Amino acid sequence: MFSALALFAGVTLAVQPVEVRGPAFVNSVTGAKFQIIGVDYQPGGQSAYDPANQKDPLSDPDVCLRDAALMQNLGLNTIRIYNLDPTLDHDLCVSIFNEVGIYLILDVNAPMGGESLDRTDPKGSYHVGYLERIFGVVEAFKGYPNTLAFFGGNEVINEDSVREVPKYIRAVQRDLKNYIAKNSDRAIPVGYSAADVRDLLSSTWEYFQCAIDGDQDDQSRSDFFGLNSYSWCGPTATFETAGYDDLVDQFRNTTVPVFLSEYGCNEVKPRVFNEVGAVYGPRMTQTFSGGLVYEYSQEEADYGLVDISDDDGSIKLRTDYDNLQEQFAKLDIAELQSAEPADTADATIPECDSSLITASGFSSDFNVPPPPRGAQALIDSGIDNPNQGKLVDVSDLRVKQTVQDSTGKVIPELAIKPLPEDQNNVPSIVKGSEEKPAAGSMQSVPAMLLALAAGTAFMWCM
Repeated sequence: MFSALALFAGVTLAVQPVEVRGPAFVNSVTGAKFQIIGVDYQPGGQSAYDPANQKDPLSDPDVCLRDAALMQNLGLNTIRIYNLDPTLDHDLCVSIFNEVGIYLILDVNAPMGGESLDRTDPKGSYHVGYLERIFGVVEAFKGYPNTLAFFGGNEVINEDSVREVPKYIRAVQRDLKNYIAKNSDRAIPVGYSAADVRDLLSSTWEYFQCAIDGDQDDQSRSDFFGLNSYSWCGPTATFETAGYDDLVDQFRNTTVPVFLSEYGCNEVKPRVFNEVGAVYGPRMTQTFSGGLVYEYSQEEADYGLVDISDDDGSIKLRTDYDNLQEQFAKLDIAELQSAEPADTADATIPECDSSLITASGFSSDFNVPPPPRGAQALIDSGIDNPNQGKLVDVSDLRVKQTVQDSTGKVIPELAIKPLPEDQNNVPSIVKGSEEKPAAGSMQSVPAMLLALAAGTAFMWCM
């Protein structure tokens, strides 16, 4: 029964790295436009980051296998992980996500002291120990082809941040990019994730996308810009009432990829996710590169797609999962991949100038601080004894935990399906068939084996 499955077990297939070209993410080999179809992933919340007990969201392969199977069925091609320990072994977890064609966007910061830039004291928190820590994240993940990008900061700028914060974020971006240039075999984009504070948003974006002194190779500027936006709330919201028309107008002339790094308002429950059609529709995709739904697992903030048992790691899908799956399945992936971004690929990056900054109290100081003492040596020679991740064989494809659909029915023999070489995951639906599994249901291992044995590019069905 599992002979076909065994053929794929132990075979490491790699996705093709994604890179930035002008205002778009593209497949580095084919040049196809890459739209982020993803979720934010931090099962267990902030407490899942536990260096004292050698735990983070990518340290338990059984958990990663369980979630990768559900994410593959959902149609995701990207996940964002907020807090990671660079000293842990992530090889098997990252390899599992690679097998199913899912990329990773990783925050380099973490919530413990000395592991992030302090919005109230950026100068005091920007030191060589902090940089050594975030360089460790680069080392741990640079070797995986499905590492898509790094966030150098997340919502550091808000109403409570001090005026000097923006230039220190640019300093962190510069240091990360210089470290990658010196110590990685490929360029990996570095950017910033902003809060949707409309009074600050335009100035934040302009501050990070501009080039100091007009230097088109300015390493301190963002390679991309993420926006955490929850303005589309409920089934009656529209492109205009959610302010998406304003966002498109605001970012129309972007010279870097822009995407929703968090979205999915939960004021109306269950969430119907009708904004998906807008996020990936023609009005948005000329400017935006997709988005990440907040969030995969049900936590205290009540945004989850799945409920995870603290006792045995079993899962029950929520109605939100079904609704999001249904919306993703409507997308025309071929059209998304072939669509051309707005005609700014050859646009000149704007030179940094105080005239770009319109928000009252927002800094127009572009004098980026130099690296702290000892940092340049780390950049030039690399950190000592880095933990460097690499892809490994994935030998077990079957999920061990019990998984129930949203009606409480157990999903039998759930497993991941390794994709052919170089493919990323996409949403799928069986079209023209009179029989389709209910939303939230999975294809079992026997059905998957038939597809593999037939040599077809099998997709999870809805």
